[in-house]
Amino acid sequence: MRALTSRRTLPASLIAILAIAMFFCASSARAAFGLLPGGEGFAVTATQANGARASLAGSHPFALTTKVNFSLEGSGPYSDGDVRDLRLALPPGMIENPTVVDRCPISIFSTPRNSPFQESLSGESCPLRTQIGIVTVRGSFPGSARTFGLFNLTPPPGFPSLIGASPFGVPLTFSSRVRSANGEYGLTLEAHDIAQRLDITGLKMTLWGNPWLVQHDLQRGDCLNEVDPENGFGVAGSLEDEPPAAPPPDYEEGTCSTGNPKTFKPLAYLTLPTSCGESAVSVEASSWQQSASLVRSQPMEFFGCDPNTLRTMASVVPTTDRAGSSSGLDFNLDVDQTSLVDNVTERGRLLPELRAPSQVKRAIVTLPDGVTVNPSVAAGLGVCTPAQFDAETIASAPGAGCPNASKIGEMTVRTPLLQEPVQGALFLAEPYGNPFGTLLALYLVAKAPDRGVIVKVAGRVDADPHSGRLVAAFDNLPQLPYSHLNVHFRDSQRSPLATPSSCGVYGTQIDLFPWLEPNRAFRRGTQFQLVHGVAGGPCPTGTPPFNPKANSGTLNRNTGSFTPFYLHLTRGDDEQEITSYSATLPKGLLGAIKGVPFCPESAIQAAARNDGFAETANPSCPEASKIGRTTAGYGLGNVLAYAPGNLYLAGPYNGSPLSVVAVDSATVGPFDLGVIIVRSAIRVDPVTAQVSIDSAGSDPIPHIIKGIPLHLRDIRVYIDRPNFMLNPTSCERFGVSSTLNGSGNSFSNPADDSLASVTNPFQVSFCSSLEFKPRIDLRLKGGTKRGKYPSLTATVAPRAGDANIGRAEVTLPPSIFLAQNHIETICTRAQSQAGKCPPGSIYGKARAITPLMEEPLEGPVYLRASANKLPDLVADLTGRGIRIEIAGRIDSKDGGMRATYDVLPDAPVSKFTLTLNGGKRGLLVNSDNVCKEAKGTARMAGQNNKGIVLKPTVLSPSCKGKAKKKPKSKKNPTEKKGAEK
Repeated sequence: MRALTSRRTLPASLIAILAIAMFFCASSARAAFGLLPGGEGFAVTATQANGARASLAGSHPFALTTKVNFSLEGSGPYSDGDVRDLRLALPPGMIENPTVVDRCPISIFSTPRNSPFQESLSGESCPLRTQIGIVTVRGSFPGSARTFGLFNLTPPPGFPSLIGASPFGVPLTFSSRVRSANGEYGLTLEAHDIAQRLDITGLKMTLWGNPWLVQHDLQRGDCLNEVDPENGFGVAGSLEDEPPAAPPPDYEEGTCSTGNPKTFKPLAYLTLPTSCGESAVSVEASSWQQSASLVRSQPMEFFGCDPNTLRTMASVVPTTDRAGSSSGLDFNLDVDQTSLVDNVTERGRLLPELRAPSQVKRAIVTLPDGVTVNPSVAAGLGVCTPAQFDAETIASAPGAGCPNASKIGEMTVRTPLLQEPVQGALFLAEPYGNPFGTLLALYLVAKAPDRGVIVKVAGRVDADPHSGRLVAAFDNLPQLPYSHLNVHFRDSQRSPLATPSSCGVYGTQIDLFPWLEPNRAFRRGTQFQLVHGVAGGPCPTGTPPFNPKANSGTLNRNTGSFTPFYLHLTRGDDEQEITSYSATLPKGLLGAIKGVPFCPESAIQAAARNDGFAETANPSCPEASKIGRTTAGYGLGNVLAYAPGNLYLAGPYNGSPLSVVAVDSATVGPFDLGVIIVRSAIRVDPVTAQVSIDSAGSDPIPHIIKGIPLHLRDIRVYIDRPNFMLNPTSCERFGVSSTLNGSGNSFSNPADDSLASVTNPFQVSFCSSLEFKPRIDLRLKGGTKRGKYPSLTATVAPRAGDANIGRAEVTLPPSIFLAQNHIETICTRAQSQAGKCPPGSIYGKARAITPLMEEPLEGPVYLRASANKLPDLVADLTGRGIRIEIAGRIDSKDGGMRATYDVLPDAPVSKFTLTLNGGKRGLLVNSDNVCKEAKGTARMAGQNNKGIVLKPTVLSPSCKGKAKKKPKSKKNPTEKKGAEK
C-alpha cells in the first residue's frame, strides 16, 4: 500500500481545498437544470470483461455502467438546480441478486472509518466482501470528479436491496423497487433527497456483474485510486468504458482480494434479461429548486435466445389418491437456477456462455378427463372483484384487497434472490367480472413485504361444456427468477376439484411458454394415480351402485286436512348420479288447483334464458302459479353447495294434462350457472284420481351445466302453498313410491343406467272423526206409463268436510228396466282408454263439481264392454285436461236395475249429476206406471268405512199432483223419503 500511496501526486491539502471549494463555492449566474443531449446526457451499457458490449440474453455481464451528465450551459459554472431525486429503471427481467454478496450493515456504513480526504483511503468503512461496484461523482467545480466504492447494504423493510456509497463522506444510497406489472419483474434504483452539498453535475455508477472476480481487486477498498480526478470517469458523457487498468508493478497480489476463489466461489450479481428483443432503460431526475422532473430513456437490445435454456420441470398432483372424491391440487414449477449465480470456474475464470434459464411466461395446464370442478367449493365462498384485485399492494393487509372469503388456496415462490419464500394466496375471481369475462378465473397474489416484492397474476380457467375437463392458463408469470413455484388448491371439506370416478393412472398436459420465446410451447407431461375408492374403500369396478334414499310425507297428518308436502332424495358419493325421477303419491293426496293459474309457456322459456341471480330476484313465472319451492345440494364430500328454486303449476306437457315446473336458479355460491328448468309431467289416474309424476314425459335432471358437473346429491321438494295439498279421507296404509334413474359410467350411454325404487309409508289419522252423510236425488223425465223411455237424472250431494265416497250402489225401483233393445253400440276398452268411444255408445252425460277445481268435470256417459253379462255404465269426465272415469257395473237386484261403483276417487265432490237419455235413445224403459210411489235404494260407504243406506223416491214431474213430503226418520236422519201426491 505504501507503493500505491507514493504514486499519487496531489497532496491532501490540495484535495481538501478542492473539496471545500466544491461544497461552498457559488455563483449568481446559473444554467437551466437538464441533461446533456443524446447519449452524452444518459447512457446505460452492459459490457464484457474485454470492454465489448454484453447483449447475450440470460448472460452475466462483467459490468453494467450508467452515466448521467447534467447540463452546464449558461453564464456560470453551476446548473440551475441541485439533484434531489434520481431514479434508474432497469430493463424488465434484468436481475440483481443481492444474496450472493455479503451485506454491510447501515450502522457500519454510516460510520466513516477514515477521513474522506485522506490520500490513501477511499473513505468507506464497509468490508471488501460487500463491495459491488464503484461510483464516480463529479461536482460543478472543475476537476472535482472522484471515484468511491459502491456497497451492498442491509435494506430496510419493504425493499429488496439497498446499495450505497459515501462520496466525500456524504451518504448516497439507492434503494430498489420492483415493478411487477404484467409479470415483468423490473427493478428501479431510487435515490431520494440527495444532499445538496454534493452538487452533482455528473455521475457514473458501475455495478459489477460478478463482484467476486479478481479483475475488480484494484477498484476495491484502499486499492481504489481516487487521487486521479478522471480515473474511472473518462471523458464526460463518453459511452465507452475503459477496461480495468493493469496493476502497478509494486502491487501486492491479494491485497484487496475477497478470498481464494476455490474457497469463496465467485457468484453472479447481475443477469441480463432472458427474453430477446428491445427493452427500455430510463432515468428520471428532479432538483431541489424546480418541481418538474426530467426523463430520458434509451433502448437496450438482447440477442441469442436459446430455447434450450428453459430448464423447468412441471408437475400436477391431486391431494388425494381416492377416486370419485373431492380433492385439492398442487401445481409445481421447479427451475434449475444453478447458472443464475454460478458462471465462474474454480480458478475464477468468467464463463459468459453459462447463462441463466428463462422463466416461464405462460403456462397452460390441461387436466385429465374426469378431473372437474367440485360444486362444493362454492358453499360459503366469496369472490374477488377486479377492484379488490387492484387494491392488493405490497403494504395492504390480508383481506384489504381480495377478501379472505374468496381464498381457495395458497401460493409459495422460492427465489435465490431472497432468503425467505414469497408467500401468497389463490383467490376466486368474480365470475364474468374478471379480465377474461369467463365463469371461472383465478387470481394469484404473493408478497414479501419486507423485501418489497409482490406477484400478481390472473389466470383463466375453461371447462369443457360436455365433459367438464379443465384447462387453466396463466399468462405473464413473474420474471422473478424462482427455483420453485407452488400453487396449492386447498384440501378441505370444500375442496375445489373432483377426481375421476375410476381408479387408474391419469396424465396431465402442461404447455410452457418461456419469456425468451413466448410463442413457442414446450410440452411437459406428468401423471398421478388413484388407488382407492370413496372414503378409502376398494377401487370401484363395473357399473357403480345405485341405492338412493327417499323420505316423504305431509306435515299435517289429520285426515281431510290441507297440509304441506315434502320430499327428500339423497345419494352417496360412490353411487350413480340421479338423472330422472318419478313418483306415485298416495290415493287421495291431491292438489287444489282452483285459483292457481298455469305458468305461461312464454314465462317458462324466459326463465330458461335468464341468469340465475336475476331469476331469483325477479321470477319469470307469476307468483300466483307458485305451489312450492326446492333446494338442491351439489358436490362431493361432507359439505354441499345448495341452490334454491321454485315450483310452479303449468299446463299440459308431453301428453299429461298438467305439469309442475321446477325453476332452479343454479346459483351455486358465487357461480351463476343460469337457470335449470325441470318440467315434470303430472298424471292423474282416471279411476282412482291418484297423482303420479311420469318420468317418461318429464325432463331429465341435468348432469352438467356450463362445464361444471353438478354431482347432484340432495333434492328437497316442499309443496307448501297454503290450502293446496289435501290429505285423503281414508286411513288405509299407503306409500309414496319413488323411482329414480341413475346413470352408469357414461351419461351418454343409457345401456348401463339403473333404476331404483323407494317406498315411504304414508297414513293419515283420525278418520273416524269425519262424518259421512251424503244425499242422493233420483228424477225421471218423460213418459210415465209402461213401455215409455224416460230420462233419469241422479244427483249426489256430499256434505263439505265429510269423508269422501269410496263405494256406491244405486238400485232403481222394479218399475224401471234396462232397455236392451236400444243398446246399439258398446265402446270397447281400448276405445275407452283412448278416449275415442263411438257416438253410438253414448247414452247420457255427467257433471261433477269439486272444490279442488274452478270448472266442473263434464263428459259423456257410455256403455263399455265388460267381463260381466251386461256392459258397464261409464261417466267419462274431463276438466282442465284431467280425465276421471266413474265406472259402474250394471246388473239386477230385487227386480230392479242396479249400478255398482266399486272404486271411486278419494276426492272431495260438492255435487255429482248423471243424466241418462230418454226417448228413442233412452237406456231405461218403464215396466209399470212410474207415477205410483216408487223408491230406489242407495248404499254408500265413505273412504273412512262409514256407511249409509238411503231410500230416495224416484220422482217424475210428468206425474199429476204433488209429491208428498214425509218427515225424516228419527232413527236414520240421513235417510231421505218421498212420495207422489
